[in-house]
Amino acid sequence: MEKFKLFGLLCFSILVFFVNPVQAIDKEIIENVKRSVVLLSVNKLEDPSRSSPNSLCSGMTINEKGYILTNFHCVYKQKTINLYFWDENDWTEYQVKVIGEDPLADLALLEVIGLERKVPYLKFAESYNIYTGLEIFAFGHPLGMAWSLSKGIISNNDRYARHPYIKSIQVDAAINKGNSGGPLINEKGEIVGVATLMVSRTNSNAGVGLGVRADIAQKSLTKMLKEGKVDRPALGVMVISLSGKDSQKEEILKRHPSINTTIPNSFGLLVSNDNEPTNPIPEGLKAWDTIIGINDVPINTDVEFADELIKYNIGEDITVNIIRDKRFMKVGNITLKKFTVPTDKLYRQDITN
Repeated sequence: MEKFKLFGLLCFSILVFFVNPVQAIDKEIIENVKRSVVLLSVNKLEDPSRSSPNSLCSGMTINEKGYILTNFHCVYKQKTINLYFWDENDWTEYQVKVIGEDPLADLALLEVIGLERKVPYLKFAESYNIYTGLEIFAFGHPLGMAWSLSKGIISNNDRYARHPYIKSIQVDAAINKGNSGGPLINEKGEIVGVATLMVSRTNSNAGVGLGVRADIAQKSLTKMLKEGKVDRPALGVMVISLSGKDSQKEEILKRHPSINTTIPNSFGLLVSNDNEPTNPIPEGLKAWDTIIGINDVPINTDVEFADELIKYNIGEDITVNIIRDKRFMKVGNITLKKFTVPTDKLYRQDITN
């Protein structure tokens, strides 16, 4: 009897193996992606010379007009931006202009000047089809080597890079200098992310790859096509995490020991007293209040804070749940402001890659 059970289990395993083979990306899909991924050569000078070598990035067409989605850091403060399409068997050079910017998401939208034909383009994958463990492919021009394809999986689909508003995917596919702005695709050739940066402790080409998640990139693209920019809401306060590994409580107490008895031990977000005079703390809130909710939705971390705020519009009023002097309180009628992106601070280093 045990032998029959073992034989049946073995047969079932073999059947599952053949019914659900590992998917490989089709050659035709690769060719379409290849025609949809462009090479960007940028320079901070209007008249580049050998003393100021060009930096290289990738980008992708997102409609038949040839509009290009790439990274903001690829074009930020660049005086010369040349774009190269692959036409049949050779590169064709075009000039471009930046028509949309989203520095917080590290995304930019480019219009190709003089492009008079329809071009292939990539479509976005549905957000429910983007999950941890999904097999993906990174396509771009790393280290100046054109048409490089690397394979991996989504190691985590809920990371963030420069700000909790911007959901990113972590991938183990190779991402190097030159991949920035290129697509991360699934086996259907659909965009699951936009390659953005590589986190490395050794300043080498080995580390953790991050890309802006497709649903975030698609929302950003829609705004850039319509308005040329992307604005997001803000509460108007600096907050300090008190929970988990990101807790800064000990550092704060060293600087301000008098508040030790007023804040909880391990949850919520502390309202900092570091607001600029031109941007005072909203009326009703005070420095060292602990934010624990928005409109009665519990908030414990800065990521949860961002996830909840992004649901509302600039100019909308919300109620903030807080702890003050060990008492639970609600502060209502707080109007959300426009989030001011510290662009120069985010991009103070030349990270074009």
